[in-house]
Amino acid sequence: MSWNYDRSIERIRTHVDNIGEITIEKLKREADLEQLLSETNCREIYGAQVYIDVTNFSSLASAATANKEDVKRLAQSVHLYQREVARIVETADMFDGVRVHFQGARAHVLFYRPIDDGTEIAARALLLQLVIHDFVRSVFNPAFPNLGNFRVAGGADIGDVIGTQNGVKGDRELLFVGCPANHAAKALGDPGTLRVTDRLFLALPEDLQILCSDADDDQVCEAEHVDQATLDELCEKYGIAWNREKSGKRLEEDRKQSPLSGIEIEDADTLISLDVLSIHKNKRVPAASIFADLAGFTAYIDRSEGTEKQKEALRVLHAVRKEFTKVLTHDYNGVRIQYQGDRTQAIVHLPKDDAKTIASKALHAAVAVQSSMEKSLKDVLPEAKDLSVAIGLDFGPTFVSQLGTRGARDAICLGEAVEMAARIEERVQGQEIGISSLFFDLLPEEHQELFTWRKQAHCYVASGLTLEKLQRVDEAAKMYAGSESVYVRSAAGVTTVSSVVSSGARAVVPAKSYAE
Repeated sequence: MSWNYDRSIERIRTHVDNIGEITIEKLKREADLEQLLSETNCREIYGAQVYIDVTNFSSLASAATANKEDVKRLAQSVHLYQREVARIVETADMFDGVRVHFQGARAHVLFYRPIDDGTEIAARALLLQLVIHDFVRSVFNPAFPNLGNFRVAGGADIGDVIGTQNGVKGDRELLFVGCPANHAAKALGDPGTLRVTDRLFLALPEDLQILCSDADDDQVCEAEHVDQATLDELCEKYGIAWNREKSGKRLEEDRKQSPLSGIEIEDADTLISLDVLSIHKNKRVPAASIFADLAGFTAYIDRSEGTEKQKEALRVLHAVRKEFTKVLTHDYNGVRIQYQGDRTQAIVHLPKDDAKTIASKALHAAVAVQSSMEKSLKDVLPEAKDLSVAIGLDFGPTFVSQLGTRGARDAICLGEAVEMAARIEERVQGQEIGISSLFFDLLPEEHQELFTWRKQAHCYVASGLTLEKLQRVDEAAKMYAGSESVYVRSAAGVTTVSSVVSSGARAVVPAKSYAE
């Protein structure tokens, strides 16, 4: 099956018609957010959004693709890292926060307790960055001397967001819409930097404010690294019972539960089901990685003042997420790995070991996502007129699993192609598709001609590419494959191209891509 405008329109209209009335109420007491929130039952939540990223993870993932043992070692380390970071974040006598999810090795955390206590919430947001930095340096890295040291960076902001959740059953994912969620991610800096926005800085108690100084960005402050004795004193003062020795023991116990010998990695003859995967059962396949980011959404959210505008923004985002997923999974038989805020990650890995066909399917899927955004979504939801989608693609060996704590595992893909596709997506603009040199080489010549090398982005880029245009190229290539010449005839301002001789037509030798 492939993308079809009428079917896309029908899907989007059905979803929009059936979503029901969205309600947004102020969160006034503690709750299990995964049980409380849904597409329509949303809450305004005052809290701190924190991102902690392993900034050199892409290089570690790239280096690990050489052989299966290195892949196992990296998978084990990420699994154990996620488990211990989740404990530090969520345990009541430590940080009592909410682990939203891991995007690969990047953790997204929410602090909203005590309710509306900005000083306490802000303090936890900064102290978590300091603790995770110390944990990685003094506990985690020494436990994995053969891996290559993790290097982390942090970013945090505070303020009101709209908490929501979409999906069904085991496929539901929390989402927090608003400036703090976007600006916390944008605050992430170079390896080792721990940053907070000016807004969070102003909410900090004085003894933590003195740890921060202005960063290069005048709206962001950077925290200095403190020695272990100072960090321990701060944790004790703010009631955070994190202990290096206990953390190390938990890490070692987790390693015993998930030894390298117990990590199985298989290929896949059929479509990968994420539900059956874990640290003990993993897949490694040649796959095309796809990252599709909703360009302009941060600005759109920033402009969404008032409850009705917020409801409109939520309706748009839910419709976009659902339609992108349908295109990638239903229309092109891909696997949606994860939503990452307003970004969607997916892979295409079938037909098995057929790199050229996989690349072609992934390109068609990416162009179909563009077509859905520019055509059907905007036809149904004109309020999305200022939004567009930026897409990155690459191909290569890809490890696929679900790692982390039981009941809260996150889907993950590891591999150089995964990291490259993500970086390419970040380098291109809305209405553009970027592909790596390797991906470009897998495409037929008629598809290659749709892309231009962009030196600044270090990738090939196609702008405004629609499925209609791609299909015309495919049809022309099929029609004229093996033809020595075609016949062009113009009449009444209309030009027709045919492989059959007709009156008044002139013979033209097709370009090489159509003649082979």
